[in-house]
Formats: sequence, C-alpha cells, structure tokens
Amino acid sequence: MQLETITANIRSRNAWEAIDLGFAMVRAWWLSIYTPLVILLVAIIAALFLLLPNDYYGLILLILWWLKPLYHRLILYVISHQVFGNSPSWADTLKALPELLFRTGLLGELTWRRFSFSRGFRLPVRQLERLTGSEHRARQQLLIEKVHAPVIWLNIAIFHFQIIFFFSFLMLLWLFVPGYYADELFYELVSNRLPTLASAIEIIVMLGFVAVITLLEPYYIAANFALYLNRRTQLEAWDIELDFRKMASRLSGLKNQINALVACIIVSLFSSSLLNQSAKAEDNRAENTPSYTEHLSDTRLGASESSRVIQEVMQNEHLHREKTTKRWRLKKTDETDTTETPADVPEWIQWLAKRVASVIEYALWLIIALAIVLLYVYRRYWLPIFINLPDKQDDTLQPDILFGMDVRKESLPDDVIAAARALWHEGKTRDALSLLYRCALTRLINHDQLPLEHSHTEGDILKLSQPVLAAQSYNYLQKLTHSWMQVAYAHDAPMEADMSYLLDRWHDDFAHETPETHK
Repeated sequence: MQLETITANIRSRNAWEAIDLGFAMVRAWWLSIYTPLVILLVAIIAALFLLLPNDYYGLILLILWWLKPLYHRLILYVISHQVFGNSPSWADTLKALPELLFRTGLLGELTWRRFSFSRGFRLPVRQLERLTGSEHRARQQLLIEKVHAPVIWLNIAIFHFQIIFFFSFLMLLWLFVPGYYADELFYELVSNRLPTLASAIEIIVMLGFVAVITLLEPYYIAANFALYLNRRTQLEAWDIELDFRKMASRLSGLKNQINALVACIIVSLFSSSLLNQSAKAEDNRAENTPSYTEHLSDTRLGASESSRVIQEVMQNEHLHREKTTKRWRLKKTDETDTTETPADVPEWIQWLAKRVASVIEYALWLIIALAIVLLYVYRRYWLPIFINLPDKQDDTLQPDILFGMDVRKESLPDDVIAAARALWHEGKTRDALSLLYRCALTRLINHDQLPLEHSHTEGDILKLSQPVLAAQSYNYLQKLTHSWMQVAYAHDAPMEADMSYLLDRWHDDFAHETPETHK
C-alpha cells in the first residue's frame, strides 16, 4: 500500500468526523461514482423488464432493493481507487464487475448476511484485504470494536433518509392528482381496476426508488469506508508514518548542506574550547573554596511549633484549592444477583448457541420481508378496510354521452330487450345494437360503478370491466362490443344467430338482476 499516494487528509478523527470525510469524498468524486452506478442500474432494470411479466412489476422494487450489496461493491471500487490517486473510468469500473461478483463474498451478502447493520463497514475488509474465514472475523472484530455504534446509527440514518426521500417523491406525484379524484383513484389503483394506469404508475414509482438508491447509497458506502480508513489510521499510525515520510523527503534534499553546516559548527566549538581551557584552569586554581549562604533561622522550632507553622502554611489559599466534579454512576442495591452462570459450558455448545441465535435472527428478518411482500400482493383485499368510498359515484362525474350515444337511464325504454327485438325485426339492426350497447354502458356506469370517461374507447371499456364483471357477463359484453363495432365501423350486420344470442341471453348472461329501466 503506497501511503504517499493517498489524496485524502489522513489523521486520527472521531467517528462522526470520519463520516463527514466520506460525504466529502462523494462530493469530490461524484462523476466517477455515479456514472457506472447509473449504467449498472439501467442494465438491471432493462433485464428485469424483459424477464418479468407486466403483472409482476411490483417485484422489481424488491429485487432492486435486495441487490444493494452489488451496488456497494461497485461504489467501493471507485472510491478506494480514488483515495489512492487512481481515477478509474466508467469502462474500467464495469470491467471489474466479474471480479466483484465472484471474489468479494457477494453470495453471503445477498443471503445470510443481507440484514447485517455493519455490512457496509465489513465490505472493505472483504473486498480490499481479501480476508476470509477466521482471519476475516478477527480483523473485522478488531476494526469495528470502537465504531460499532456509529456504524449502526449510520445505517439507520441512511435508511430513514431513503424512506423520507422516497415518500416525498410519492407525495410530489400525488400533488398533481385533483383532490376530488384522489381517494377514488387510490382505491382503483390498489384494487387493480385500472391496470394500464397502474402499470404506468408502478414504473414511475420504481424510477423514483432507483433515483433515491442512486443518490444515497454512495454516501453510505463512502462514510463506512472513511470509518474503515480512520480505524486503520488509529491502529497502524498512518498519520505519523506519513508525517515521517514527508519529513524525510523534505530533508533528503538538504542532506549535503546540513552535513557541511554541522561539520563547521563542530570545528568552531572544538577550537574555541581549546583556547579557553588553560585560562579556565588557572582561574579555578586561584579561586578559594566557595562560601555558601544559608537562609536559616538562628533558633530551631520544637515539634509542636513546627506542626502549627506547617498547618498555617498549608491553609494558604494558593495551596488549598478544591474542585468538585460530578459524574453518573449506578446506584448500589442490596439485592444480589442470584443467577449462576455455568462455569464449565463446553465451547461447542456456546458456538452452537450463537449459530442458532443468528439463524433465528435472519429467519425473523426473512419473515418480515415475506410479510411485506404478501401485504403488497394482497393489498386489494385489506386496503379497502381503511378506505371509505361512497356506495355510488357522484352523478356529476358520470358521463351522459359516450360515442355519441345517450347513456342516461332516463333515455332508455322501459323494456330494452323488447324494443331492441322490435327494431331488429324491422330491419334496423344498427339501431337495435345501439340500444343494447347503450343499455350495457348504462348498467356498467350505474350498477357496476365503472368509472367511464369520455376519452375511453370500446377496448378501454372492456379492459376496465374485466376485473369487475363475472366471466359469463364479460364474455357477453365482448360479443356485444364486437357486434356493435362491426356494424358501426365496418357497416357489416352480424349473423342472425349472433343477434338472437344477444337478445335471448341478455338477462341470463349480463343483466342477472332486474334490467335497467327508467325509474
């Protein structure tokens, strides 16, 4: 490791200063970090769109979240090279992906270590030092000993920021929905009554989630890497070593000048000492025995008097100072701990107990993740419990005219089937089908509460009605729509058998209850 090439200011910091250093790294090298990360995410999203059906777009969010350890390795690759003076291009970073996939313990990070709060701090030990097994565990324990709490709090803080940013994005989208339509639209989306719009919104939500991941994950990894560098600085005295190396490099250029200067100083001192040596010797012989002045009292105090004087001196304010300090400490209780710890527990039992505890912990996390997925999949069944929708839609939102046809209940005859049959026998097939189709639209609007709009086409109405109608009713509506479009746009009258089916099976297949009549 070439410490001289480090571009960051290496010194011993506390944990929070180290985290700030990591954030500064992202701001300084953001282009090198975000470019390969965005390319990787776009490639993963494109692959998921190609592999998953439209009905499973919601799983893309879960998969993108689960693959975070993969993004972390890419980010750490860029930051670690930048710290030591090497600026990799986005192509070089992507070329390193195979090595990052198979030689950095990615499988463990995606399975049994996926929910570890210290995963980001452990990553440099695994990826940069390439330690495994007992060496990896010992090294990890040594490095994380002093920063375990800050590492966990960093993980929690980044997680909450992701939630805040993601839901802020959703709320921003929701601001564009008109207030009178908000509750109804939400219910229709979660109940899958608008599949086309729901798919579009799922894609938009997914893009927002990807944007949040892209923005915050580099800060998470850079902060953990800065904590890792800080711990190595504290343990291996990197800052002192760098100072000595800088000092040596500065002094190496002055080596000859310093040697000459030191030689001159030694010669001058030696010559002056020889000249003055004889004079000093004669002066010393001429001097008499030195006299000493004793600042003592003529009389010696007794023991009691000496004790009194000492106490007076010690009571002087300059010698008698008190300082009061306060600190927290546990209260002493009279209760004694009666629990006995077995002294002779075999090591294999302790090892087994730790492994069982870890398995239970990861199992609980998997259960929580599975519960979240199930809640999302079956949202149409439990979300209506918390949403109050009126039994009928507001009449002001119901269209009166669709495809140029009056779809109000008041515009229909009392007996729709009899009127349509009479028109058919008169040879007015188009008018008969128009009446049947108008009656079907009226029933969908008023009875089935289908939110039809002026912009909907016949195909849109079929898509919207499929989740609402029973299979028998939906098949009838398909045949009626096909016959109507055939006569309306192709000017081709349906066969007599098809027309007889539509008239005879109206009440049995489509209008199971009382037919729509004018009330």
